Amino acid sequence: MDGAPAHRLIRASDLKRQRGWTDTLLAALLGAPDALSPNPHGWRVPMRWYREDRVLDAEATTAFQHRAERLSPPHTWRRTLPTRSWSPDEVDHLEWLDDPHRIALFHTPRQPRVRRRRRPQPVPVSAAAGMRWEVLRLF
Repeated sequence: MDGAPAHRLIRASDLKRQRGWTDTLLAALLGAPDALSPNPHGWRVPMRWYREDRVLDAEATTAFQHRAERLSPPHTWRRTLPTRSWSPDEVDHLEWLDDPHRIALFHTPRQPRVRRRRRPQPVPVSAAAGMRWEVLRLF
């Protein structure tokens, strides 16, 4: 990618934490990331990097504006703070994707965990008959 190193990059996690984005909005408005890098926090999915100019263009759309209007006060306050961005030279092992617009990205929303109810254990017939137990004293 020729002009890519001139752009500043923003992590997907910073977009969600600092600018009020969600995974669904990232997939819908930005699509695939511009670059990937290994996650330094162990064996996890790679970190997704988006060009700052693409993020600002997406934030100017009406879809994002409607979302930003519904943010809670703590999230609205966070949007006023400066968002961290990096130069591509500052990111270790950065891998540019050839054409992010041609990559299909399907976001599956997280499903809430459903707790299954346990069935009551059947009561043994002898206990149901009302048998009594006595303590055996050895001493």
